[in-house]
Amino acid sequence: MGTKKVKISSVKRAAHLKSKKTPLTKQQQQKQKQKRDQLTSKREQGQNIFSQKARKRDNLAQRKKHNKLASLGVDPLELEGNEDDDDLDLDNVADMLDGDDLALLQANKRKRKAKAAEEDNEEQLQSVGLEMEYASATKKEEAAKKIKVDLLPIKSRDGQIITRTTEVDYVPKPKVKKQADVEDEDEEDEDEDGESVYEDSDDDIVNDVDAPQELPGQKMLSTTDLMLVREQEIERQKYRIGIICSGLLEKPEDKMRHFHALYELMDEINPATRLPNLMPVRKLAMISATEIFKDILPEYRVGQVDTKMQTLRKATLERVTFENALLQQFKKFLQKLEQLTGHVNKRGGQRTPQTIKMATVAVQCMCDLLVAHPYFNYVQNIAQLLVYMLNCNYSEMRTAINQCFRTVFSNDKRFEITLFIVRRINHLIKTKQNNVHVECITCLMGLKIKNVNLDAEKENELKQKKLESHRQRLLSLSKKERKRRKKLTEVNRELEETRAEENKQAKHLKLTEIIKMVFTIYFRILKNDPTSRILSAILEGLAEFAHVINLDFFADLIDVLNRILEDQEELGYRERLHCIQTIFVILSGQGEVLNIDPIRFYQHFYRNMLAVTAGKNHDDFAIILRTLDEVLVKRRRNMSQQRLMAFIKRLLTGSLHLLHNGTLATLGTIKQTFQLTSVLDALLDTDTTIGSGRYDPELEDPEYCNASSTALYELSLLARHYHPTVRRMAVHIANGVPASGEGALPTDIGKLTSHDLFTQYDSSQMAFNPTIPLPKAGQPKLKKGRQMYIRPGFKQEYRKLLREAKSSSSEDRRKLNLDFHSALQ
Repeated sequence: MGTKKVKISSVKRAAHLKSKKTPLTKQQQQKQKQKRDQLTSKREQGQNIFSQKARKRDNLAQRKKHNKLASLGVDPLELEGNEDDDDLDLDNVADMLDGDDLALLQANKRKRKAKAAEEDNEEQLQSVGLEMEYASATKKEEAAKKIKVDLLPIKSRDGQIITRTTEVDYVPKPKVKKQADVEDEDEEDEDEDGESVYEDSDDDIVNDVDAPQELPGQKMLSTTDLMLVREQEIERQKYRIGIICSGLLEKPEDKMRHFHALYELMDEINPATRLPNLMPVRKLAMISATEIFKDILPEYRVGQVDTKMQTLRKATLERVTFENALLQQFKKFLQKLEQLTGHVNKRGGQRTPQTIKMATVAVQCMCDLLVAHPYFNYVQNIAQLLVYMLNCNYSEMRTAINQCFRTVFSNDKRFEITLFIVRRINHLIKTKQNNVHVECITCLMGLKIKNVNLDAEKENELKQKKLESHRQRLLSLSKKERKRRKKLTEVNRELEETRAEENKQAKHLKLTEIIKMVFTIYFRILKNDPTSRILSAILEGLAEFAHVINLDFFADLIDVLNRILEDQEELGYRERLHCIQTIFVILSGQGEVLNIDPIRFYQHFYRNMLAVTAGKNHDDFAIILRTLDEVLVKRRRNMSQQRLMAFIKRLLTGSLHLLHNGTLATLGTIKQTFQLTSVLDALLDTDTTIGSGRYDPELEDPEYCNASSTALYELSLLARHYHPTVRRMAVHIANGVPASGEGALPTDIGKLTSHDLFTQYDSSQMAFNPTIPLPKAGQPKLKKGRQMYIRPGFKQEYRKLLREAKSSSSEDRRKLNLDFHSALQ
C-alpha cells in the first residue's frame, strides 16, 4: 500500500520543528546532573534562614520570568538549551583551534564565568545583608515597644472607683506552626505561596495532647498507687478546665469550640481518649460550663437570623454569628443535662448512686441558669423539665427546685416565666391526680401577689355597658363635636402610652391569670381529695392568699373548711391551725359583709392553742401568732369580754411551755392587747371575789370557762425567767403596761411586734440575743482560817514547850520533841 504525501505550508512546518524537542547530548546531561548534586549538597549542609529566603526570592523571580516567557509563546527550556548549545559551540570551536588561540579562548571563558559567579555572590550577599539588617531593626523595635496594661481599680474613701494603668514591655505571643517543616523545595514553595496556619498556644492543653493512654498488659497497681494516680488525674483535669474556662471568658467569640472539650469531660466515657471520666471531673466540668454560660449569656432573648438569606453589615454579621453559635452550644449543654436527669426520672433508668449524684448536680445547674437568665432562649424548656423533676423521689432535688422557683417568682417582673411555671404545675397535679409531693404546692408560696382584684372583670363589664351607651349618644352629636371628641381620644391614648399604661395592664392581666390558676389548684384538691397528704400545704396557701379570693367563693369555702375540721378526726394540729387561720383571714377582710357566726371556729382555735410546745414543733407557733393577730387585734370588738380574757389566760399559760422567743412573742401579743382595751386590767387583780364562779382551765369553750375569776399568776413565774428580756416584759405587763416610769420598756424593745420578737430572739442558730457576757478573769480570794483546839489548855501548853525549846540544846530539844508527842497522845 503506498503512502500518500501531504503538502503543508512553511509556517506550519516551522512551528512543528520549533515545538519538536531535540535530544540532549551527553555533556548537557552531565551538566544538569552536576547542578542537581550541588543543590542536594547545599540542602544537606543546611543554610541559614537568610540564604534560604534569598534563594526563595531568586527562585520566585526565575519562576516569574519563566511564566512571562511562556505567556509570550517562548519555551524557557529551549532558551536554557540554547545556552548549553552556545557552550557546546565554543567547545567545538576549541577542538579546531590549537596553541595560543586555544589558551586565549579558554582564558576568556574562565573570566566570563568568574565574573558571572562574582555578580551572583554579590547579589546574594547584598540580599542576606538586607535581611539581617531588617531582622535586627525589628528586634530593636520590639524591645523598645511598650504597651498599656489595666491594673485593678481602687475604691477611695468617698466611694469613687479609680482606674489605674501601667506600661510594660511588649512580649510577642509565640506562634507554633500546625505542620512540620517541609523537606522538599517544592513543598516549601507551596507553603510560601499558600497561607500559613497557626494555632493557639493553649490548644495542646484544650485538646489534651498529654492524655494518658491505657497500655495493654499493664502491671497490677496497689490501692495506694491507684489513689495517687486518681489524685494526679483530678489535678491535671482541674488545670485543664481552668485553662478552657479562662480562654472562654477572655474572648468567647474565638474560643467557642472549647465547649466541646467540656462536653467530653461531662460524658461517662471520654469520646477522644476512650477512657472513663472520673466523677469529680464530670461534676467540675458541668459546674464550670454553667458558670461560663451565666457570665456570657445576654439578658435578652436572642433571635435566630439566617445569614445566607439576608445581607448584613460586617459588625451585625459578627454579632449574629456569635449569637447563633452561642445558642447552639447552650442547646447542646441543656441536652447533656437532660440526658443526665433522665437516668433517675424515667422508667427503666439506671438508678445507681453515681447517676443520682450526677442528676442532683445537673438539676442544681439548671436551677442556677433559670435564676440567672429567666428571659433567655430555652428557659421554658428548663422550667418544664424542673417542674417534672419537682415530683421526683429524691428530697435533695425537690428542695433545690422549690427554692429555685421561689426565687424566680420573687424576682420576675414580667410574670411570663411565672405564669408558665404555674400552668405546668397545674398540669402536673392534674395528671398525677393530686398524688404529688408537698414541694409542688409549697413553691407557690413564693408568689408575690398583692393588690389583685378578681372582681375587676365584673366591674369592666359594667363599665363596658356604660361606654356603649355613651357611644350611642356620641353618634347623635354634630360633626364638629365628633371631630373634637376624636382628637381628645387620640391625646388620651398618647398619654397612656407615655405612662406605660398598656404595660401595666398586661402585667395585671398576667397576675390575675396566675392567681386564678393557683386557686384552681387549691379548690380542686379541697373538693376532690380533702384527705390528701398535701392538704396542709393547700390550707397554708389559702391562708396566705385569702385576701384576694373572690367574694362569691367565701361562703362555700368556709363551709368546706368547717366540714374538714369537724368530720376528719385524724386531721393533725397543723392542718387545723391552717384551717382556722384561713377562716379568720377571710372574715377579717372582705368577708365582714357575710352573716357568719364564727363561734365554732373560736372553740377550735381555743382547743388547739396548747398543741405547740418547746419541742420539734416550736416553729409552728408562728401560725398561732398570725391567727392571734386576726382574732385578738382585728376582731377584738366582735368578741365578748369573757372570751377575750379566756384567750389571754390560755395564751399566757401556754407561754410557760415555749422557748424564750415564743414566750416573748406571746408577751408581745398580750402587751398589744392590753394597750388596745382596758377590759383586761381585771386579770391583774388577785382578788377572786369580783368574778362569778370558778375558773376551769380544762373547759374547751372560752365563753363559759369563767376566766374573769382568775388572775395572771404566770407573770410572777416569768419575772424569774432565765432570759433578761422575758423578765423585763413580764414586769412591764404586771405593772399595767405603763408608757413611762417604773416598769416601762426601752424604746428598742417596746416598738417590736410579736413577729419581730419571735424572729430576732430565735436561738436555733446558737446566737443569743442579748449576748451572754464573758466571766471576769481573776484569782479567787481565799480567806484565812482560825485555829481551833479541842482541849482548852493545849494552846498554853505547847507555847510553853516552844519557849523552852528555843533556850535548850539539841539533845534537850529531842527530849522535848518526844515529850510533845507523848503530850499529844
